[in-house]
Amino acid sequence: MAMDLSLDTILALDRTKKILILAGVLVLLTALYVWALFLPAHNKIGELDSKLSGLLDKKAEQEAIVQNLAAFKREYHQLELSLTQAMAQLPDKKEIPSLLENISNLGRESGLDVSLFKPGAQKPKDFYAEVPVDIKLVGTFHNLLTFFYRVGNLHRIVNISDLSINRSKAGASASSLDTACKATTYKFLEESERPKPAQDGQPAKGRNRKSRRSQTK
Repeated sequence: MAMDLSLDTILALDRTKKILILAGVLVLLTALYVWALFLPAHNKIGELDSKLSGLLDKKAEQEAIVQNLAAFKREYHQLELSLTQAMAQLPDKKEIPSLLENISNLGRESGLDVSLFKPGAQKPKDFYAEVPVDIKLVGTFHNLLTFFYRVGNLHRIVNISDLSINRSKAGASASSLDTACKATTYKFLEESERPKPAQDGQPAKGRNRKSRRSQTK
């Protein structure tokens, strides 16, 4: 027999049953609220919170870039200036003869006897080439220091290496020294002068010819 759940029937129940019915209604309403309203809203809040965190991180990153933009520009211009200054110290092929002549003249102007001044084969690197010169000088230690000082003050890069100093042979002054060294300057290479990198599986021509010569031997 179906039970009549009218308000009069409920009011006629004892207190314990009334409390149980009320608790059941509250649980049902709570479950409906959680399922229909709270869970969707909670998930939506989670999505929005994640999106907000990403936007805040991106905003902070953009602000850091803006704050450092001036420093980045200064550093970029400083690098450009340093590159320009370095390139200015690399003579082109037209300047090399006059530069070498200038180095030779500095030896004589320093009171040295230049017994050998022999430019060697150029050694291409990347955008520049080394230009070595074998030099032999005869003179006093003071004159030698004067020569090196003047070479060091040239506007072009000139490195002195393989330095050898010995007392001059018999017949020369007691204070005279025989000095041998290598002066290396650097030449800027035009695009057409620069060595071409070997492609994969295709060795450079120089290495290929060298390999063939070794096989012929």
